[in-house]
Amino acid sequence: MTASNPISNKKIRMNSDMDKWSEVPNELLEMVLDCLPLFIDYIWFGAVCSSWYQVTIENPHWLDLQGQLPLMMLPDKEVTGTRNFYSITKNKLYNIRLPEFHGKWCCGSSKGWVVTVDKSSNIHLLNPFTSNQIQLPSLDKFPDDQNRCRPEVRRDYRYMAKALLSANPISTPDYIVVTIVTVASKLSFYKPGDEKWTTLNNQWGPYEDVIYYNDKFYAITNHNAVVTFDFASSDFPKFTVITPASGGGEADKRYLVEFSGRLLKVFRQYEWNLASDSDEDEDENEDDYVEDENEPKPPPEWYFRTVWFDVFELDQGTGNWIEIDSLGDQILFLGYNSSFSVSARDFPQCKGNCIYFTDANEDVPDMNSDNGVFSMEDKSVKPINSSIWTWKPLWVPPYFSK
Repeated sequence: MTASNPISNKKIRMNSDMDKWSEVPNELLEMVLDCLPLFIDYIWFGAVCSSWYQVTIENPHWLDLQGQLPLMMLPDKEVTGTRNFYSITKNKLYNIRLPEFHGKWCCGSSKGWVVTVDKSSNIHLLNPFTSNQIQLPSLDKFPDDQNRCRPEVRRDYRYMAKALLSANPISTPDYIVVTIVTVASKLSFYKPGDEKWTTLNNQWGPYEDVIYYNDKFYAITNHNAVVTFDFASSDFPKFTVITPASGGGEADKRYLVEFSGRLLKVFRQYEWNLASDSDEDEDENEDDYVEDENEPKPPPEWYFRTVWFDVFELDQGTGNWIEIDSLGDQILFLGYNSSFSVSARDFPQCKGNCIYFTDANEDVPDMNSDNGVFSMEDKSVKPINSSIWTWKPLWVPPYFSK
C-alpha cells in the first residue's frame, strides 16, 4: 500500500474548506458585513477568499465607517515591501503587503490618504486601504533644502515635512493638497489641474502645522501666529491673521486640532538627554584613557522625550486662546498626520482625556523614537505599546466616502 502524502492531503482539505466558504450566499455575507463596526474587521473578512473580498469591495456599508480609530502605519520593511499596521482597538500588528509604498518617504496622512515622495522626487497620494493612487507634480526644492544638515539622517527626498488634504479625492475632484516644505517651513499648495505647486511667501512663517477647518486652511508658526488661507473666493488664497506672533519659547512643537467643532492649539514640550556610557564603564577605562587633542571627537548622541502638553481653545468671539485642562471623553491624535480627535465613548478600549502622539522632531537619528500617550488627568506619559518602538510611525485613519 502506498503511503499518502500528508502535505497533499492538507492542501486538499484546505481547498475543500475554501470552496465551502466561497459557497456562502452573498445575501448572508452582506448581513454579516452590516454588523462589523471596525474597518480592520473588513480587512480580515475580505481575506477569507476571493468571493468574500469581492462582496466586501462591492458592499457600500464600509464607505460609511467614519470616526474610526486610526491605524499606526510603521516604517517600510526594506526586503518584503510590506507595512505593519498597529490597531489600538485590537492591540495587534497587521502585516499588509503594499508594494506601492516601498522605498517611499511618507510625509503626512489625511482623509485616509498618505502623501509620499520617492528618491526621484515623484509625489503621490496613496490610499493604503483601497490601493488607489494619484500622481502629483514634483515640488521644487528651496536653496536651503539642497544642503540638508545631518545628511546621514535626512535624505534628499525628505523635503516635505507634512502634507494634508482639504477633502477626500474619492468624494470630490475639488480638493487641495497643502504641504509644509522644509527647511524653510514654507507652505505650498496644489489643486487638481495645476501644472505645478504654488508656494506662499509671507512674513509669518516658518510654519509648524496646518489643518483644514471650517472650509479654510489654518496654520500655526513657530512664533505662535495663527493664520488662515481661504480658497473659496479665488484660485489664490485670501490670507488672514487670526492671532499675531507672540514670540516663541512656549513650546517645542505646535499643533492645530479640530475638537468637536472647535479649534485647539496644542503645545508640546520635550526634554533633551545626552546618551553617555554608564558610570561603571567610565570608571573602568578612566586610567587607560589619554586624550589626543588632534583626534576628532565624535558628536554627542542626543535623544528627546515628550514630557508635557498644554492645550488651548480659540474663543471665536474674542480671538483669544483659553487654556483648558480636560478633553472630556475626547482623544487627540498628533504626529506627522493631520491632527484630529475622536470620542472615547465609541471606543471603550481607549481612555478619553488623552493625547496619542508620535515623533515630533526630524533632526534626530532614525533609531530615536518618541511615541506615547499623555494623560490630561494626571499628566503622565506612557508608551502606546511597549513592544512598538520605531521611528516616525504615521497615524492613518480609515476614511472613505461614497
